[in-house]
Amino acid sequence: MDKQNNFPDELIRLEIKELAEDVRYKYSKKGLSDIFDILSEEVFLLRMHLKTTEVSGFTTYFQEKFVVFLNSSFTLGHERYSGAHELYHITYNQEILKKEKLLLNDLNTAEDERADIFAAEFLMPEDYVKEVFYKIINLNPDKVMEKHVIKMNNFFKVSYKAMLKRLVNLSLCQRNNYESLLEICSLENADKLQELTKKEGYDIKLIIPSKEKFIPKEYIEYIKTNYENKKISFNNMKSCFNFLGMDPMDFGYEYPAEEEI
Repeated sequence: MDKQNNFPDELIRLEIKELAEDVRYKYSKKGLSDIFDILSEEVFLLRMHLKTTEVSGFTTYFQEKFVVFLNSSFTLGHERYSGAHELYHITYNQEILKKEKLLLNDLNTAEDERADIFAAEFLMPEDYVKEVFYKIINLNPDKVMEKHVIKMNNFFKVSYKAMLKRLVNLSLCQRNNYESLLEICSLENADKLQELTKKEGYDIKLIIPSKEKFIPKEYIEYIKTNYENKKISFNNMKSCFNFLGMDPMDFGYEYPAEEEI
């Protein structure tokens, strides 16, 4: 891995490319292509807006079920990428999850590096990226501009930064231009990126926080059932609901006398 810009080693990338193709094919047979739909098929998917941007997502193993949490305070494009990252963990790191119970995004670990490469390969398949690039851009790598990255990131429904890194990694954009093309997606240039995106005729939904709140009813019932079957304590149930911005009292539960503090 190129630590400065997080460009993967080519041999590792090709190895993970095959994994991504296998997983993509598996879900395509079910008619699933959207990352949120895929995650919902396999796990309890929670999408919530947090005040912090220190955590973009994580996967946990709770009472023999996998739960993926995505922080919707990030841009929608970023959130989709985080979802694909977590898909790698629930596909290839199940035993680690069952042992550790929680995996936070941490690119200092080998498996998280692999998960990040997987996300790029899964959401932006190499052959299709090249096909689309030559169909709608068709320029020499040193001629790629911000507007061209915007066309591509909107086609693949990912963030501007993720698309730019992918184009560079596939030699469709000159690596020497990476830093200058990256400037527009900094926080201080957010307005500029939005303006250029609109100018190119695209909605800005991929480059702004979705602030989506999605909590499946099945997950709420799962928490309640685990408490009623005495698999978790009232305090455990309360913590789970509090994290979701809820309270056991919302569902008619009262604090049991034996657990009162």
